[in-house]
Amino acid sequence: MTTLHHTAMPTAHGSEVLSEGRVRARRRRTAADLLEAAAVASVVAVAGLFLLDTGAQALSTGNAASRLIGWGRLTGLVGTALLLLQLLLAARLPIVDRTYGHDRALVAHRRLSRVALPLLLAHGAALILGYAALDHLSWATGWLVEAVRLLGGAEPDMLTAFIAMALLVLVAVTSVRAARRRTSHETWHLVHLAGYVAVGLSLPHQLSAGTDIAGHPLTQLVWTALYAATAGAVVVFRVLVPLIRSTRHRLVVESVIDEGPGIVSVVVRGHALHKMPVRAGQFLHWRFLTPGLWAAAHPWSISAAPDGRTLRLTVRHIGDHSRRLSHLQPGTRVVVEGPYGAFTTERRTRRRVLLVAAGIGITPVRAIAEELAGAPGTRDGDVTVVYRGADEHSMALRDELEHLATSAPVTLHLLTGPSVSGSWLPTTTGHRPADAEALTTLVPRLSEHDVYVCGPPAWMQLVRRSLADAGVPRHQVHDERFGW
Repeated sequence: MTTLHHTAMPTAHGSEVLSEGRVRARRRRTAADLLEAAAVASVVAVAGLFLLDTGAQALSTGNAASRLIGWGRLTGLVGTALLLLQLLLAARLPIVDRTYGHDRALVAHRRLSRVALPLLLAHGAALILGYAALDHLSWATGWLVEAVRLLGGAEPDMLTAFIAMALLVLVAVTSVRAARRRTSHETWHLVHLAGYVAVGLSLPHQLSAGTDIAGHPLTQLVWTALYAATAGAVVVFRVLVPLIRSTRHRLVVESVIDEGPGIVSVVVRGHALHKMPVRAGQFLHWRFLTPGLWAAAHPWSISAAPDGRTLRLTVRHIGDHSRRLSHLQPGTRVVVEGPYGAFTTERRTRRRVLLVAAGIGITPVRAIAEELAGAPGTRDGDVTVVYRGADEHSMALRDELEHLATSAPVTLHLLTGPSVSGSWLPTTTGHRPADAEALTTLVPRLSEHDVYVCGPPAWMQLVRRSLADAGVPRHQVHDERFGW
């Protein structure tokens, strides 16, 4: 283990920064409550309008076929509402990003899909079986006859509805973890664009064949609002804002720096970058307009605190796309989406800050450390960086961190050595209490720190467990989860 620290005279600390952090935390909790209430209200409104109209009667009276159709109508309405909420979570709304963070918004997006898609599948199955029963077809083969009838044009816009369902199933299948491991980011992203196409294709049959919407003014108003809000959010925040921001700042590659085996930094310059609302710890989706790279945007954190003139990203070679960054030429145009992420010092509510990183997770941590080191009132003991690696040669940006630790009030611990099963520290026996005890020894007054953690997901889980064992309150632990 290597430890470096800077010695300086204590200075007055800006307690107003911490007060503002606590105010922001309260505002985030309020925003989260309002967003969740709005999401629940939209689903309740959709289901409630159905039940208040003819739905309650359809579900409780009539023969089995009529009740099955009623359930098919209800599951379709609720499933579609949840699908639109999914798209809103992935639309990169600023309020969602600030409240939850981009990574947690996408976790909620994935969890909603586990409810929305089964409901939509149940919607299709229930209606096909219900209509087959009304036509007195057998349960064994009637569903197939009815499906062919619908596809043949017996009801308007059913072919596009079937295509929409097939696209949603394709998106879901490629999102399974085993499939993601075998799929490149570019292919995965292209397939997921089909989700937008699916929503568009599903709309015509709702308006032409959906008896629960057509001819019902209040219901039409609710659904129009849901579709308009979703489409507007996607167009504005996924298309217009990135185009306007990239055009305004005129981003181009300034230089490419070899940081060591398999690691490269790209420095991007631009116009009026001091007006871009990017903070240390955040990431952008970067698209380099050169052959082999222009077709896909990738999420990479900035690895240096923004200076108003340039932005820097540091990338480890893990695929063909990231390897091509080494061959970027100065002057290459760059288009960005973002910045995104809540892994910033805006989450800070304590004077002391501990930054814990492993692997390429050091990139946002290094930027945050630089920002904190230059913050007014920062003194020795306020900022500690713990960087875990197999050996010092594999640690990206190590030289920069060491320089920061000897020139600013930052304490740096470089932890190297082989991994031990069940432990994230190389010096423990593998039991969680041992990790907690070692961390408490390494970082005095640990429970008084805000802790920022970034690295591989399994490793981060071990860190969070040891922090909990050491008595660090959950609300003082902030992390950034990489992955797609």
